[in-house]
Amino acid sequence: MKTTAVVITKDRPIQLKRLIDSVLDSKIPSLSLVLIDDSTRENFERTKNFLLPYSDICEHRSSLEVRREIESVLKKVRLPTAQKSLIETCVGLKSPFRDFAKSLSKVFLFRKKSFTLLLRSFSPYSSARNLGIYHTYKFFNPEKIVFLDDDCYIKRPERLMAALQLIGKKADGKEIVAVSGLYEDLALSIGKRRHPYEELTPTSILTGMNSFLKRSFLNEQEQRLTIMPYHALGGALILSKKVFLSLPFDPFIPRGEDHAYCLDFKARYGKDFAIVRDNLFIVQHNLNEEGSRNLDDIDALRDIFRFIYLRFKVGQCFIPYFTIRRALNALIHMSLEPSKGKQRLFEIWALLFLARVYAKRKANRYSEIVKAWESFLNRIVA
Repeated sequence: MKTTAVVITKDRPIQLKRLIDSVLDSKIPSLSLVLIDDSTRENFERTKNFLLPYSDICEHRSSLEVRREIESVLKKVRLPTAQKSLIETCVGLKSPFRDFAKSLSKVFLFRKKSFTLLLRSFSPYSSARNLGIYHTYKFFNPEKIVFLDDDCYIKRPERLMAALQLIGKKADGKEIVAVSGLYEDLALSIGKRRHPYEELTPTSILTGMNSFLKRSFLNEQEQRLTIMPYHALGGALILSKKVFLSLPFDPFIPRGEDHAYCLDFKARYGKDFAIVRDNLFIVQHNLNEEGSRNLDDIDALRDIFRFIYLRFKVGQCFIPYFTIRRALNALIHMSLEPSKGKQRLFEIWALLFLARVYAKRKANRYSEIVKAWESFLNRIVA
């Protein structure tokens, strides 16, 4: 069965080479590679050069290039105008976040700086992954897609093969159609001299991750498989054709698209199919410390929009604990860092008003995206 490894990458040619080598070391038959690359010209060329020996099995494209291709395809395929617009949103040709920000321009408190802060609080992770699905399906038409992050690598490549072989098997009487893995943060495991790789448990792997993810992953950790987990990792995620042809990543979520995908999978396929987490399929993850303070500020806003959006999506609109905790955190940091007072005020405003308005407008639109996605992909491969 044909398999394609899809990597979304930006300016990490050295790490990317290590990842690609580890994937090829798995000796997976009928393997192909798709790289959606947002690197600078120099790093794009560096990546292109080391991929030359794999040109027969590899498609290396910039996200801009793939978006332009999709734009051209949309002009030719027969789809309702509304569905074409949804596909444009799905792959990043249209930004739901920019549209939302513009719609607030007449609000008295909303100023140009607020517009910039709002746009910075969103990231194109979902649309990049959808570009990867589109390009993979068009050029290789595989039975399985493996999503891997460019700041990871597979230390034990045979575990990738073992995880791939789970697709099509049964779990609790349901066919397995998606498999997730786990991360091991290299900086943590090296700095604290953990046990040898083979003896790491999910508990030690997840040291350093926030409490939300810990709670999601520390279930049935003594077993190899966790069936229908609360969370899947997009950087170690295997999807069967049955899934990726009919379920795109949600373009309305600012981050945590892998968690949203897991929720969407269970809502649509949970009765008939299973997603499992393979606790032995572990990718080594390099933490990037550069610019971490600025990234923390951005991620604070992303998480506010993310969690409120997800709660609206599952029909639980009010989350008092999350709201109180986030508001208190912003107030405390405002007193500790007066220079970031405007940033913290914006977080509180997003928490109490903006994120809720955004979620109310967008949370029910994903089902329309799903219908458009399936119709579109069915038309691009003869």
